This record gives sequence, C-alpha cells and structure tokens, in this order.
Amino acid sequence: MSTEPPPPPGEEWPTTEQTAVSRETVGPAGPPPPPEEPGSRIGWGLLVGILVLALVAAGILAVWLLTRHHHHKQPTTVTVTTAPTTTAAPKVAVPRLIGLKEADALVRLGQVGLRPKEIYRPTKKPTKVVVSQKPQEATEVRKGTQVTLVIDNGAPKVAVPDVKGLKVDQAVAKLDALGLSSTQTQVTSTDPAGTVVDEAPPAGQRLAKGSTVTLSVAKGAPTTTAPTTATGTTTAATTTTAATTRATTTTAQPATATVPDLSGQQLQGAAAQLGQAGLLASVQYIPGSDPLETVEAQSPTAGKTVKARSHVTVNVSSGPGQKPQKTVPNAVGQTLDQAVSTIKAAGLRVIFLKVPVTTRTQAGKVVEQSPASGKTAPQNAQVLIYLGAFRP
Repeated sequence: MSTEPPPPPGEEWPTTEQTAVSRETVGPAGPPPPPEEPGSRIGWGLLVGILVLALVAAGILAVWLLTRHHHHKQPTTVTVTTAPTTTAAPKVAVPRLIGLKEADALVRLGQVGLRPKEIYRPTKKPTKVVVSQKPQEATEVRKGTQVTLVIDNGAPKVAVPDVKGLKVDQAVAKLDALGLSSTQTQVTSTDPAGTVVDEAPPAGQRLAKGSTVTLSVAKGAPTTTAPTTATGTTTAATTTTAATTRATTTTAQPATATVPDLSGQQLQGAAAQLGQAGLLASVQYIPGSDPLETVEAQSPTAGKTVKARSHVTVNVSSGPGQKPQKTVPNAVGQTLDQAVSTIKAAGLRVIFLKVPVTTRTQAGKVVEQSPASGKTAPQNAQVLIYLGAFRP
C-alpha cells in the first residue's frame, strides 16, 4: 500500500523520471563548504586569552612596581619631616645665683640644664662669691643656654712699698694709706732705735688690701759707760753691758706662749700672728670649699698654753674645685732669692717670716719650711719659709 499523500488539487506528482530530469536541468550542486576544523576556533580563543592575561599581568606588575617604589621612598620622607631641628628645646627659668659661692652656683646651674661662663674680678665682696649674673634670675631661656657669672677673686692688690730706713710710725702710715696692715718685731740692730730695718713680704710684692706686712724694727744698740780711768774700769763696764744685754734677750724670749685664735684667717696673717706669739706654723692643705689658704682648723686650739717656739698645726683650705697638685721642693739652706726661684718653678708661691738663730751661717738662709719637702700642695698655693736672723 502506498504511503505517499495524494497530490494537491490541480497538480500531479512528478514521476520518477521527471524528478531525475529535473535534477539534471538544475545542474550539479557545488562542492560542500569544507568542514570547520575544531582546533582553529580553540587556537584563536587561546591566543586572545593569553594576550588578555599578559595585559593583566603587565598591569599588576606596573602597580606593584609603583607601590614598591612609593614604600621604598617613604622612610626618607619621614626622616626629613621629623628632623630634630624642628623640635624646640624646653625652656627653664634662670635661678638666682648672686650671693652663692662659686661651687654652689655651678651645681645650681647644672641642676636646671644651663651652662656657666665664669669671669673673675676683684671686688669688696667675699672671695669666690657670685656678685652678678646674666641673664637675670627668673628669665626664661632654653636648656643649654650659657649664663655669665662674675665671681669675686679677692680684694684689689697693691704693691708693698719700700719702708726700710723709715721711722716705724712713718712706715705704718705709708702702709695704712695703701690699705695694708702691719705688725712689728723688735730686732737688735746698729741702726737708730725705731728704724725699720727689714720688711716681709719684700717691697714690690703685690698683696690684697687688708694683708699684713711684718716690720723688723731696730731696738737700738746697747749703751755702754765710757771709761774714766784705767783698763779695769773699761772691762767692768763692758762686762756689765754684756750682762744687761743677755738679761734683755732672756726677757724677750718667754718660756711659754698662748696659742692665738686663727680661725677664718688667711695663711699669711695666721703665720704672722703665730710669730708674734713666739710660735711656729706647720701648714697642711686639706680639701675645702672656702677660698684657697683659709684656715679651717688648728691644733692646739686657741687659748692653750704651750712651750715657746713650738709648732701649731694649721689646716688650710685647698680652695673650691679640683686643682693640680704640686710637689713641694726643698728650699732649706737657700737664700731668700734662691728659695723664691725654687718654689716658683714648682708652681707654688712663697711667704716668709724671720726667726732668731745663734749661728751666723744660718743668717739669711731658710732654716725651716712648711709644707715640708716632698709634701703636696695645690697649684699656686703658698709655702711658708722661715729665714734665720742672727742673734748673738
């Protein structure tokens, strides 16, 4: 049974032969398009993807490089903007320093972080005391600022005048006019009585006003009775005169002495006061904040009765601050000029007093010194020497 549908109305189904003829009339069909290769579509997509990935990677790399460069430079930028010069030092108030001792003023400045500049001038104020300051107290300044301190270094100094050969009252008046004190020691001399035959310190040496100059004053030669007859009378008169001289000498040299009060004095004045009392000084330098050579202690104490010509230990200040220590040289047996040269070469100074000696070879020579040879003393300190003065 045929399964083909009936032809539409008015038309007839072509026969088999008609169908074949129809195909021949149309002509053969062209070759079919080449089938699309499966790999070509995938290859182009892969290429495009790789290109996109490369662009993305390049972008990421560029961003990373820029970021890395930025972070690498950042520490330098931070250092510049936070430089220490842009931070101001804190301010402090300048303390009051006037009236303080030098050492105390330096400590006070250090406590608030300020620097000192010290200027030394002679004034009438106590030695080593601050007499003025700049900036003034309560001024607000930055830490580390320099504060100028004017510090007293003792009374103005004057040259000792030459008073040898003058009457003692004239010599005293001349010293008084210069602001110098004086003490007197009676000595045997051929000069008229009451005449100054020597002075210590010597003329020309500079001393602070108020210092003491020791005057050696002639007490006059002993008088003798002129002989009226023969030799026996003259001999008797001479013998009597000699006995009188010995008695006077014995009276001038008492067996005991009372120790004076030396506290607060300068070494030179203390040594002279001991000499007037018939005593000798043994000098020792000890650490202290008082001015150089201020008497800090003594032994025996004031008021004690001791043997004449005995020694009194005098402890004097080495002065405030650290000072180089010098070894005291040996000046015993030298003349005054030699001793001054020897001690000065060691970085020290000389003060001297005279003591009676009975041997002519000791006259004018150093018979004792203090501190003793080999001891130490601060630079520019004084060494006390005793010069022999012949007493027959």
